[in-house]
Amino acid sequence: MKTTVIVISMLAILLLGGIAASKGNGEANKTALAGTLGIAARYPGDEGIENDSSVVFTENFESKSVTDLSQSWTNVGQGTDGTALFIVKDTTAPSIGKYCLRVTATKGRNVGGGLWKLLDEGYEQLYARFYCKFAPDAPYVHHFCELSGRNPYDKSPWPHGGAGNRPTGTDWFTVNIDMTRKGFWRPAEAPKAPPPGEWILYNYWSEMHSWQTPEGESDGRDRGFFGNIFGPLDEPLVVKRGVWQCVEVMIKLNDPEKRDGEVTFWIDGKLIERYGPGTIEGTWNTDKFWRTGEFNTNPQPFEGFRWRKNERLKINIFWLKYFLGRVFTEDLNPHDPEIPYNDNKAIVYFDNIVLSKEYVGPIVTDQALPVGGDYDGDGQAGISDVIRLIKLCMEEYPDASADYNRDGTASVADALALLLDIIKGTN
Repeated sequence: MKTTVIVISMLAILLLGGIAASKGNGEANKTALAGTLGIAARYPGDEGIENDSSVVFTENFESKSVTDLSQSWTNVGQGTDGTALFIVKDTTAPSIGKYCLRVTATKGRNVGGGLWKLLDEGYEQLYARFYCKFAPDAPYVHHFCELSGRNPYDKSPWPHGGAGNRPTGTDWFTVNIDMTRKGFWRPAEAPKAPPPGEWILYNYWSEMHSWQTPEGESDGRDRGFFGNIFGPLDEPLVVKRGVWQCVEVMIKLNDPEKRDGEVTFWIDGKLIERYGPGTIEGTWNTDKFWRTGEFNTNPQPFEGFRWRKNERLKINIFWLKYFLGRVFTEDLNPHDPEIPYNDNKAIVYFDNIVLSKEYVGPIVTDQALPVGGDYDGDGQAGISDVIRLIKLCMEEYPDASADYNRDGTASVADALALLLDIIKGTN
């Protein structure tokens, strides 16, 4: 039996290794047989991650009060009544810490709050990872967190509004990690997502499209440009309530003369979608890039983002934001009256923020590896587990369970290590 396992497993490893090699060795063709686990895989519980050479900023809210936050954040948004932020104890997050930030929006008193960071320098590519947990009765959200860039000569220590305006390519750009009640591309008869909504990206850039004309250009009226929405086509990716979720977004800037900028986002370590030149297809109509439905009349590859037209404009802002806005002024109750919904007080928790020049990934815990190398869940380690592990390693962004030998990467070496343990009977 072991001989059969060895032969078939080795053939599978060689076959899949050959497939990976045929994809090329360039960065654009990188395969996860040298997988990108993320730097968090090297720091279980996030302990010491702030010392990684790729990390530019971290926040875990340990040993701090709200008044201390101004030492590490450029602007502390306590809401109009000064009560939005509070440091609270919560040991349910996967990190080794005990505290997190609670943000509360209270109807009639404030519309939320948050923390705003202007980085000392700008970056051509940056990843922002954070954890969030919504209260079990949390309502819908107007706007959530943001990774963006602003003209480096603007040193004002507070966020600027830009709703309704298209950036020039030299002043600013924004990616909001946001949520909506229902993606515009979904059928009319489809129900709204339960609160807080479904995950989307809400972007402003120099060549964004307007809602005012089919061609996407302004007709001269004021406030012609609001964020262009991008989100997954499949079933709504509903934001969970009552549990911690790991959220990560990456912006890659463009050559100022080209539309080769990108944005990518992950939820709980799963790559949701990547938006860049040719990664999706659809048809622009007004401010919407239709990938399905009656307006997708002439599908073309997405052109990519021209975030900037001047190389001085870089990624230099992260905004941990919880903004309720019109949620408190409009009737946005969910379609199902049985769904808990508090339209008077909204609460979200934040923790474990990491800004990095490399992919971060979810926090790694001792429970990341399947017990005994059982990757297929049948209660024992065998050939199917080796094959399953190989497939995990071939994903572009495999999760920490693919790192069987705990060397910080996901590669063919992990499959070989599992195979040797099966042969030796140590599983």
